[in-house]
Amino acid sequence: MDLKALETKWRTALSSILDELTGDEFRKLLFNLEKIPQGLKEGRVRGDMPSVIIQHYSTKGSIALMDRLMRKLPRRDAAVQQPLRGMKDELKKLRQKKKGQLSGKPKTRDSQDGKAPWRKSIFDLKSSGILETEAIVGKVVKKSELLTSTIKTIYFFLGVADETASVKLMVYGKDLHRKIKEGSSYIFRNLTQDGIYVKTHVSGTVTEIYPVKKVKVEHKEKKTNQQSFKLRQEAEEISVTMWDEATKRIKDFSVGHVLLLEYMKPNEYCEKVSLNSTKYTKITKVQSVGIRKVTRD
Repeated sequence: MDLKALETKWRTALSSILDELTGDEFRKLLFNLEKIPQGLKEGRVRGDMPSVIIQHYSTKGSIALMDRLMRKLPRRDAAVQQPLRGMKDELKKLRQKKKGQLSGKPKTRDSQDGKAPWRKSIFDLKSSGILETEAIVGKVVKKSELLTSTIKTIYFFLGVADETASVKLMVYGKDLHRKIKEGSSYIFRNLTQDGIYVKTHVSGTVTEIYPVKKVKVEHKEKKTNQQSFKLRQEAEEISVTMWDEATKRIKDFSVGHVLLLEYMKPNEYCEKVSLNSTKYTKITKVQSVGIRKVTRD
């Protein structure tokens, strides 16, 4: 079984696990999914959540997360633990198979001289979920036409492969579309969970701001600051989540301010758009809109 097949099987197993939860247990589960923006949790039916969870936590990460959260709820009964245990076994087999395939291969120049600690195989990168400090070298086997997202961003897709696995990358910008050629190999850096981050600029009016909170993030020992707000762009409202140091950049802004957000990472799921900050994010106040404070008895 490869990683793609494992993801498909896990999606089905996760759906059956979520169906076993009571309403209160499901709400507690959503509360603990701190990497998922609040806007993607509100109004969701259970059948939608497996894809959202895997999208934000990866296949490997979401299996480990569900194992931990099911013990925390607690749900230790067979209806929940049996499919979960089966997926942990499948993941273990996949790791052992991968380890066996690589054990007989000669070391590459990178592994011998240690000059490229950032370089990972596509399989290892997808399994670890640690992306921002790593890079892959892969051959472009497929390139899509230029597309336009619902937030007026130009992007395209690449199918990239190396000797271990393949991955679908979402890339932003006309210049890169012109430069990248099918059949050629490239180094892909500055990766995010949803593809390659280049840049996304969005402007709109702040309609709601939530308080800063501390959340637990995978691969980090300490909790990270997180703050969300909503941005209205014409008739569309977008959920925006700021992470870590980026939360300080919105402390002087309030409802009614018109902001320009630069270098954001977009997520699109079921035609709903959300944005997450990156280490390059910039926020500029464009103008203010008069807001009359309303109180309710």
